[in-house]
Amino acid sequence: MLHQRDYLLRLIEEMTRMFGQALGLKEKKKREQLIVEWDELLQRRFRISGELADKLPAEDIIRLFQTGERLHADEIQALAIVLYERAKLEWGRSRHDNESSLFGAAEVPRYGESMMGTDNDETIYILRLMKSYELLLEATSQGSDRRLLPVQDSMEAIYQVIKGYHIDNRLRERMWRWFEKEGRLAEAEDSLFEWLNSAERHHPEQAASRYTQALKFYERLDAMSDETLLEGGLSREEVISGREDVSKSTAWQMER
Repeated sequence: MLHQRDYLLRLIEEMTRMFGQALGLKEKKKREQLIVEWDELLQRRFRISGELADKLPAEDIIRLFQTGERLHADEIQALAIVLYERAKLEWGRSRHDNESSLFGAAEVPRYGESMMGTDNDETIYILRLMKSYELLLEATSQGSDRRLLPVQDSMEAIYQVIKGYHIDNRLRERMWRWFEKEGRLAEAEDSLFEWLNSAERHHPEQAASRYTQALKFYERLDAMSDETLLEGGLSREEVISGREDVSKSTAWQMER
């Protein structure tokens, strides 16, 4: 256990140094060198290449950090931050090479599948961010030490970018459950309704089950004080209205 802690501290020291190098980075030559260094860090500390990290879905990466029933949450958290920093540098390089590249809300297909063969720089960037975000959701939900790295800032920055894009069902479910756990109730409700609407449009066979889970969500909100709800961004009236919307859904009525 002590050896593992020493390993993490050395890793964090190395990452902190590289964060400093990335600040104010403008020269193309320095960016290229830092990309190489992040790739070397992946190989040296995590025994995974950038190419493999792009290819493996998040759930497969998570399994690499399991020993029996134990999940190495702090290591997953560190890896997610490394992948995020690498993705930003790669995106900066692609934008430098193609100044006309711009962000815009769009469909991002194939999340969870290999990115190999994808030739759209923006799509690759968003998929990389989504994977980093899912790894961070898993790590923090499993009790990772968020003080070790700029976890909160990274998660918020990623969320602000990806929220305008299509988010797949697995990640969307992780998001609303995590937001609820964090007390970010309004964001939990927004993600929950996106998850419900996706079922109605694309997975009608799952709709009834999802609406049942949504009603349980509102039962948990009902048990909270008005003060707690307001701290999470919801009023009592909004909770009542949301529960009524779920109760009136066709999928829920059919299930009953």
